[in-house]
Amino acid sequence: MKKRLLYLVIVIAAFASCQKEYSTENGGDAGGIIIGADCRINKIAYNDSATGASIGSIGATIDASDVVTDVTKFDSVTLTIDFNAVPQYFGDTVYIDPDQYFIFDATTKRINSLHGLIDPTVPGSPEFDITYNYDAAGYLISKSYTDPSLPTVPFQTVTYTYSGGNLTHMATMDDFTGDIIKDADLTYYPNISPKNYMYVFPDEATYAPFNQFFNFGTKSTNAVKSLKLRFYDPGNVLVDSAVSSFTSYVMSRDNYVLSTYMLGDDQSCIPAAEGKLNFSYKCK
Repeated sequence: MKKRLLYLVIVIAAFASCQKEYSTENGGDAGGIIIGADCRINKIAYNDSATGASIGSIGATIDASDVVTDVTKFDSVTLTIDFNAVPQYFGDTVYIDPDQYFIFDATTKRINSLHGLIDPTVPGSPEFDITYNYDAAGYLISKSYTDPSLPTVPFQTVTYTYSGGNLTHMATMDDFTGDIIKDADLTYYPNISPKNYMYVFPDEATYAPFNQFFNFGTKSTNAVKSLKLRFYDPGNVLVDSAVSSFTSYVMSRDNYVLSTYMLGDDQSCIPAAEGKLNFSYKCK
């Protein structure tokens, strides 16, 4: 009996040692956490990087059929809801409300178009349509903005450039004047290739709460390291920028991102405030 107990203790100790070593190699304090076989982000919580105090979160309720039924952005400082949507599904159309809706491809599930409002908070705000264009590998390569009354004449175009499976550049152009509205450059960690990590489309702002929870094609291969977004006045005059770096990635045992620090400026495209970003997942 004593020999059996001794053997059991040795086995447990050896297993714990292996777990600790694996966690250290993949983020230091991940604790051997396993997320699951087929999972995707359903929440990003952000905390003050110095104090650890909660700032807020953006999250989605995803049902057993992998359908998003609620999207909520919460402000933990004021304890108020900044944004909430309860999507309604009718065939290939996802209604955010009677005036705003996405249309997706029934086969790929990728978002193909958006009918939106310039200012969703103002009734009667001017409408626009976006067409999302993907390449053969499923990467989102451009978006075309049109007025519903002139559907064949884009007034704004966003182009995305990829290198090594990563989105490295974005440019938003005024199609009437040829001016740059905003552009961005991104870099990545070549040694960190997480599963199903977040989308980073630097041009997004108004509809950014849906970025992580709907399908916008193939995601970048590696973990983002830096993002520099630049804003221009007419005539390509640089007027402002938002610069962020992403550091101290902590990975799960099965290679999902558990947390990272976004330092520098806030980025509306995620959307999250500067600080520690913590990720939660919904598994199929």
